[in-house]
Amino acid sequence: MSAITAGRTSPEAGPARGRRAGLAGALRSELTKLCSVRSTYWSLLLLVLAGVAWAVANCAGVAAHWAQTPPQARGLDPTQDSVAGLALLGQLIVIVLGTLAITSEYSTGMIRTSLTVLPRRGVVFAAKAIVLTVVTLAIATATSFAAFFIGQYLLRSTHQAATLGQPNVLRAVLITALYIALSGLFSFGIGAMLRSTAGALTAAYALLFLVPQLAKALPSQWYADLVRWLPGGDVTNAITSTERQLPQHLFTAWGEFAVFGGYTAVVLLAGVLLLRCRDA
Repeated sequence: MSAITAGRTSPEAGPARGRRAGLAGALRSELTKLCSVRSTYWSLLLLVLAGVAWAVANCAGVAAHWAQTPPQARGLDPTQDSVAGLALLGQLIVIVLGTLAITSEYSTGMIRTSLTVLPRRGVVFAAKAIVLTVVTLAIATATSFAAFFIGQYLLRSTHQAATLGQPNVLRAVLITALYIALSGLFSFGIGAMLRSTAGALTAAYALLFLVPQLAKALPSQWYADLVRWLPGGDVTNAITSTERQLPQHLFTAWGEFAVFGGYTAVVLLAGVLLLRCRDA
């Protein structure tokens, strides 16, 4: 009579019991997901093209008409002329990328798979936000410096070109890139709250562009007191300017950036709380 011997399973053959899935694995997973869709590459490519194209068109136009411009009308902020397009147009583009980073999984139902593999919803949310921030900040920083150097090269004939060593120039270039990354996080938080691409895009564009325009209908003094606290408004003018004295109704560049950062923190907090409380 033959005996049947049951083989023992090695403890190393399966996942370790009691070990919780960590942030490192979630980061790798989210990076793979973000880089596996074509919308990411198209959005980042448009971000680069928009920032550089604005710098070329704006600075080349200023240089071409410089000789015909009367001396009293030659008010020029060469740094702002180079990077303002990235702040304005780049924000429009990165809002789409930030929204799709979270809402695309809801539209396809993949969010259920993600949360089944890693039930720690706070970790999933943090990993998505970190990957989005790192990717957009890296591309935006490179684009901001590229736009600045291209713009200054085109403005060399005016003898007004700026250098990074001049007051507030490096700050304007860096804070422009930070603002782009923060805009992506802002729309990401709204996307987590609404779980709809169309709804999140509508809400983000309304808050950043429509509300500041509607506020202009208020009496001038009310508008001057309110605009500094709006998430959009004149924030791009403040962060890209190298002038020491901004209009009195605005905070400093870092002050306006901090206000927008506060709004971003609020929508991110609301997004992660709703993700933890609601069913996928």
